[in-house]
Amino acid sequence: MLPFIARRSLQGFVLLILVSFISFAVMNLAPGNAMQTFINPRMSPQEITRAENALGINKPIPVQYLSWISNVARGNFGYSIRNGQSVSALLLQRAWPTLLLTLTSFVLIVAIALWIGIASAARPYSWIDYFSTTLVFGGISIPSFFLGLALIYFFSVRLGWVPTSGYENYSADHQGWALFVDRLWHMILPVCVLTFTGIAGILRHVRSSVSEALRQDYIRTARSKGVSERNILVKHALRNGLIPVVTLLGLSLPAFFAGSVITETIFAWPGMGRLLVDSVFSRDYPVSMAINTITAVLVVLGSLLADLLYGFIDPRIRFES
Repeated sequence: MLPFIARRSLQGFVLLILVSFISFAVMNLAPGNAMQTFINPRMSPQEITRAENALGINKPIPVQYLSWISNVARGNFGYSIRNGQSVSALLLQRAWPTLLLTLTSFVLIVAIALWIGIASAARPYSWIDYFSTTLVFGGISIPSFFLGLALIYFFSVRLGWVPTSGYENYSADHQGWALFVDRLWHMILPVCVLTFTGIAGILRHVRSSVSEALRQDYIRTARSKGVSERNILVKHALRNGLIPVVTLLGLSLPAFFAGSVITETIFAWPGMGRLLVDSVFSRDYPVSMAINTITAVLVVLGSLLADLLYGFIDPRIRFES
């Protein structure tokens, strides 16, 4: 297993270098630079030039990239051009709201997808099977921005049951349990959007994988031996059908950090997704590059983790070449 991990780590390192360079080049090839976003009309051209020299944004792209990657290797993502704050500190501030939102949605997605997927595969053409198919079609076809706006209009504007947006009620001095309940109340709509739109792919793969496994010979053998239907579904069919599901779950790891750009923007959620949008519009390249780089690292780690889990799920899989 160690040679496999070393080989995949080397491939991931090369991939990260390519991704980071392409992202850095694309951002810097855009017309203008970050100074044009914050330019003061009273500044002279000489002052603008001195500011660009201080930021190093007028140097050739390869030189800027080498300087940036050397700082990243030392754990320094630089400073935000927009407010001068440390990028690392800015990411830490936004990481917890995103983790709170995405982990809650992830737990709900996995629990609901496994339960409905197994039930619909065990009872094809039943009401729960049709319900799962409808849920999959709805999750795939309904855009998250439309669903978010519809939920805000119906449950917040018309009924007034839940807040329209935000992370908490900043006008109230909440502490302890009251603060927890307030944040939980603000999470309801964005969690519903992320769960509904994210459940489609996993539910579809769970149903198809378990359905395929239930048609195999070893399932008939287990039934002939008197194994209960519950054990057949959970210990035999689900375990052997989990490989495509594990792949999806491994590739969803970056969403834990990067968050959902559309959902966080619609609900004004102060997470990583909204920070990425704000940094792109304001041309705050250090913040954008930091989020892109960490997301790329998580993609590589998620893919490696999924490959390692294959061997635990299916003992027939070996990592030796």
